[in-house]
Amino acid sequence: MPTLELKLMGLTCNGCVNKVTEALMMNEAVESVEVSQDTASITGKLSADQAIEIIEGLGFEAEE
Repeated sequence: MPTLELKLMGLTCNGCVNKVTEALMMNEAVESVEVSQDTASITGKLSADQAIEIIEGLGFEAEE
């Protein structure tokens, strides 16, 4: 499975990290996720655009 690396902005606490992790894991194309306040590493078939849309939908920013 390919791994996607994203830079995250706007996450200020563990609650933010958990919120992003849970939202990404809800997508059936995602196999595993590791999120910190600065980065996300997503393994699966999710495209960068799809991942960014999910993260931005939560009120945070993300870029490749």
